[in-house]
Amino acid sequence: MASTSPVCPGSRVRIADALFCALLAAAGTARAAPYGPVRGDWVPPSGDGVVRIEPCGTALCGVVVGTSLTGKDSHGGELLDVHGRPQCHLAIITGLVPQDDGRLHGTVTDPTDGRSYGAELWVPADGDLRLRGYVAVPLLGVTQRWHAFHGRVAEDCREMPAPR
Repeated sequence: MASTSPVCPGSRVRIADALFCALLAAAGTARAAPYGPVRGDWVPPSGDGVVRIEPCGTALCGVVVGTSLTGKDSHGGELLDVHGRPQCHLAIITGLVPQDDGRLHGTVTDPTDGRSYGAELWVPADGDLRLRGYVAVPLLGVTQRWHAFHGRVAEDCREMPAPR
């Protein structure tokens, strides 16, 4: 009887197929594994938005999909980027690809001032995302801790609390 394989999600496989998929994953040829824990919706330390990390082309990107519950910043104004446009649907993390160190490397852009930095992302055992933004080399950077977002986001980018 065929069953769903945890190594090759979404496929129905026999035991021999599952072993083959396990060998591929162990050999590092399965591309989905490095992206797994990083993909999803995350709240940055500021708490005023939700960034969805998802595939875009051959890499991963982080796009602002939610703003505060009111859709406003802490001063009552709409969250705008450096050019005065709403941050909703703005890609602030781009080009994330897995590297030999087990982390994803790409670029992060501060939407408020337009400055771009190198970025490393990873999810350690505690389940929170770490984003290290840096200039030139990761040693010259700062690491932020982002929490998973469990609510939902409305069409207009407003965060909605998770159902109780």
